[in-house]
Amino acid sequence: MTDMKLDFGRRVYRFGPRHRPLLLVDARSAHLCALLWAATAFLGVLAVFSGDATVTLTEALAALSGNGTEFTTMIVVEWRIPRILLAVLLGATLAVSGAIFQNLTANPLGSPDVIGFQTGSFTGALIVMLLLRGGALATVAGALVGGVATAFAVFLLASRHGAARGVRLIIVGIGVSAMLASFNVWLQLTATVEDAIMAGLWGAGNLSGATWRTVLLVAASSAVFLLGAGLLARPMKLTQIGIPFATALGQNVRRVQVAAIVVGVGLTALATASVGPVSFIALAAPQIARRLVRSDGLALGPSAAVGAFLLLLADIAAQRLNPDSPLPVGIVTVSIGGLYFLWLLLREGRKP
Repeated sequence: MTDMKLDFGRRVYRFGPRHRPLLLVDARSAHLCALLWAATAFLGVLAVFSGDATVTLTEALAALSGNGTEFTTMIVVEWRIPRILLAVLLGATLAVSGAIFQNLTANPLGSPDVIGFQTGSFTGALIVMLLLRGGALATVAGALVGGVATAFAVFLLASRHGAARGVRLIIVGIGVSAMLASFNVWLQLTATVEDAIMAGLWGAGNLSGATWRTVLLVAASSAVFLLGAGLLARPMKLTQIGIPFATALGQNVRRVQVAAIVVGVGLTALATASVGPVSFIALAAPQIARRLVRSDGLALGPSAAVGAFLLLLADIAAQRLNPDSPLPVGIVTVSIGGLYFLWLLLREGRKP
């Protein structure tokens, strides 16, 4: 016999048998996720109907049912909906990746775009694009290999006594990121003009040109990594309490850290290979989610919901700020993220 129970003392939903529930969900997190996904859906509907080419509700429904004109079908089905879905998917994956690394480093600055893993993914993708002349799938593989290689290099350089500590990991990651960023600039300067322009546009983080093929590829790939993140949630919570505590309970801390890095980098590399580097989402979304649910834990579900909402909002703003020449979404997120990053540095600097 299964049931769903709201426990006001613990504020959790229980799913499964009374004596041994299969799942416990914090009530505040569940309500927040529902609200955020509803807001994201509203933004998605707004993005479908607004823009340079105005589409009415009747025209949109006709296009979705296959009875629309060639123009409205192209606008709604082939352009706008894939772009909206891709923004939602990548926002969620980046946010979950940020939550993993912030938990791993026990530091709000522990984000893949700060530590350098995103830069490593960009390096791998550039090598495939500019030197090896690979296609879309090869670029995805290159981004993944570049991100994982960078992550393990940072992890090994930052490890002491079999575990990587938070501040040391961040400092080493920032140094590695700076070197990789210089190498990325060199790659683009030595490429042909056409390739350099293409790499520069892609490197700004751009959701334009999203197709159903890209959406399906991202959805299938992210599902694997998100499942891994869910399986790692419990052991990472033990690690967050304290490495000695987790070790005393028999947990292999190094194995958990390596698995978390692979999952986190995989999510970041997937986003980078799909649309280019998109900063700020992985840094800010987990922190906003934790503040909203008033929790110091991973908060993977709320983080994913916040990330999806933020990236879709940023993409809509990028398209509407200058309709004649829409901005890459990465420019909008970097502009906001720079201010947020500065605030974080000042806030962390005041701590004793």
